[in-house]
Amino acid sequence: MPSIPSGGSHNPLDLPKSYVSGLARGATGDENFEVQVWQCEPVQGGFGSAVGGTALYRLRVRSCADRRCSLILKVLYARPDESEASPYYWKREFELYRSDILADMPRDSFVAPRMYALEAHDDACWIWMEDIEDDKGEWALEDFADVAERVGRFNGAWLANAPLPTGPWLSRGWHAAIVPALADCFNQLNRLLEHPLARLTLPLEAKAEIDSIWRDRRIFMEALRGLPQTFCHYDAFRRNVLFRGDDAVLLDWALAGVGAIGEDLVSLVAVSLYYEGYTQEYAAQLDDVVFASYIKGLRQTGWAGDQRLARIGYTCGMTLRGLAGVKQDIDQLTHDAAAVDLPQVHRVSDLEQIARFFADIRRFRLLKMAREARSLLTN
Repeated sequence: MPSIPSGGSHNPLDLPKSYVSGLARGATGDENFEVQVWQCEPVQGGFGSAVGGTALYRLRVRSCADRRCSLILKVLYARPDESEASPYYWKREFELYRSDILADMPRDSFVAPRMYALEAHDDACWIWMEDIEDDKGEWALEDFADVAERVGRFNGAWLANAPLPTGPWLSRGWHAAIVPALADCFNQLNRLLEHPLARLTLPLEAKAEIDSIWRDRRIFMEALRGLPQTFCHYDAFRRNVLFRGDDAVLLDWALAGVGAIGEDLVSLVAVSLYYEGYTQEYAAQLDDVVFASYIKGLRQTGWAGDQRLARIGYTCGMTLRGLAGVKQDIDQLTHDAAAVDLPQVHRVSDLEQIARFFADIRRFRLLKMAREARSLLTN
């Protein structure tokens, strides 16, 4: 793998030609690739603008023979005081790609993106990977079913016979791990609801039930810990799944680790509801299709357990993710810097309409899911 020479620039916008040549030769498999022109430009974030976060760049290269290639650079900026146990540990994805965990993915599940270089710098880690052109546009329900079935085969491989991966940087029980950071929000909920947009997104008639779910949070957390455990990606939704022929390439492994059966399905539903033209009817249909397909995928690996266990994992994970959604939605609506992006993301100019939209989603992904989880745990 190429490396920047001593004294070279660690600025993605100022890469040495020799370094770019090494990347291009690795990406094309052509040792005679002679770089003529290259350009590296931000896709998301940007150099120096994502301190403690992530930035993406695309490197486009043209050879003297007019051959072209492109690569993606993902920069993970250091958060030095962060523990490996953090649910958002900044270096997790880098360490995972450096390991052999993704070298042999379960059959007919997902493939990981091809890596061309992994570099640790003082203030960041660089991940050079393939630039993938997605073969699909918008997803239909059958595409969600396909991905859910793949998640089932992915999880099922470890449930059925494979030893769980190890590494101190892997997450453990990700949905339970995000809960402690929500305490300040719920402790100050009455004050936060003084903001009119917060009251719209969390209407008074829902507050008592949400308070009750928060008080019972440890019940859902303990339920997840007591279920069969598997290896989870934790973030397999539309943006992170790209189709290339018959393959589904799964990106963004920053949350990956060990979790409960059913838990890995949460993002596919919980996150998608924000972007797929949400209605209560669509949510119920998506829930049915995705869960049935997940069970089908589990069965294909030889897992013969009670599917009720997967439903408990899914509904408890959805409930905890829904609690996190309370904080996320209030933060986005009441902080000016965050609210400015909402109309573009949701294609609606009226923040009050967006607040009501969030409230509708919450009725499904928190209230309905918590009721079902409680019923499953009681019976």
